[in-house]
Amino acid sequence: MREVTILPSWKQAVQDFLQSFGYGDLVSLDWLESRFGLPSLSDCGRMTPDQYRERQFEWLGNIEAFKDCLLKEHQVCLQSVRGRGYRWVPPHEQTDFAVREFEKDARRVFRQTGNKLRNLRHTELTDGQRRANLDATAKLTALAGMTRKALA
Repeated sequence: MREVTILPSWKQAVQDFLQSFGYGDLVSLDWLESRFGLPSLSDCGRMTPDQYRERQFEWLGNIEAFKDCLLKEHQVCLQSVRGRGYRWVPPHEQTDFAVREFEKDARRVFRQTGNKLRNLRHTELTDGQRRANLDATAKLTALAGMTRKALA
């Protein structure tokens, strides 16, 4: 008798994950690659650049759908463990994890936006455009400060 699988592959991976893992467990990249039907990263040396790029797009689509489904439909939050896989965040750690992730992402976005606002060719702007840029910079600085205080 053939085993019934759910398609797309990430949906089957969700079911397999829920049956195989528990709080705090690490799901390896190898496990995920095999569930998604993707070649291992260790085999990427035998791929052409186009094949590798396609594999990475497939990986990204699968892993994001997998994580999103687990979070929204099963209240399972996954934490990336660089180079190893993803850890199932236990419920008692999820709030702190979510806040830390937000703080990290917010710092990055504020830094990137600030760099774009400050590092431009001011001499090529009209007076009105310079004022708009200064206003935007001031608003961003205030928002970043409010965010830091609110999270402290």
